[in-house]
Amino acid sequence: MTMMITEDCINCGACAVECPADAIFEPVHKRKNIGENFPNISYEHFYIVPDLCNECIDFNELKCVSICPMDAIK
Repeated sequence: MTMMITEDCINCGACAVECPADAIFEPVHKRKNIGENFPNISYEHFYIVPDLCNECIDFNELKCVSICPMDAIK
């Protein structure tokens, strides 16, 4: 299962700071992976790159979900 950020996101950026896999990006940035640029997943709010998200496998909780003030990560 891959986490995703819903339209309830207020773009506070707390999730991106907490992400141990660096899988969360601002909508204005393109992601870069192994020398290739990929288009944004969202142009309106932060987004999680499924290929990078490991769902906090080494932690007892999902870091992004636990920090989100809007409960916008499902």
